[in-house]
Amino acid sequence: MRRPAIVLALFLLSCTAACTLRRHATPPSPYCRGGNPLAGVYHPLRLRVRSSCRVVVGTVSKVVFEAYDGDVHIDLRPDPGYEGLLADGNSRVGGNLVVELIPQDRLRVAVPSEGARIQVVGPWVEDNQHGWNEIHPVWWVSAGRIEPASATELRRVRLLLSGVESAAAEDDG
Repeated sequence: MRRPAIVLALFLLSCTAACTLRRHATPPSPYCRGGNPLAGVYHPLRLRVRSSCRVVVGTVSKVVFEAYDGDVHIDLRPDPGYEGLLADGNSRVGGNLVVELIPQDRLRVAVPSEGARIQVVGPWVEDNQHGWNEIHPVWWVSAGRIEPASATELRRVRLLLSGVESAAAEDDG
């Protein structure tokens, strides 16, 4: 009588332990980051994280430095096999995947040149405000130059992240 009770207790203890162990999946890249994937992003509520870390390969169509929030917008034409990351709304940006480099990361993430074939790593998100998909923020770009954000850009983004919406309009230099 005592033996079945011990076996049952060991079985229940094993099941409890197995259920509480977390399974750690290998990230798709060593450049993936832990924690909140949208940390440091202006207006993160407009973004829905579809994957906390994705790797994408493609060719840079356009690079634009945005004055308002200091982001560098990169239009990336995905290589074959990566088109599934696009949404219908990406047609409004030439069928490109929008890749955004935030000012806080510009000391360690390269800004690519137009025409370069690159690999990028970062969260794959749906921008509900624009209706397209993005890698935002990008955590790694395989080729380009490090172009640190200016003190003014960093100040603006700090103000924007703290809720001062008119930061860019108030601070013009």
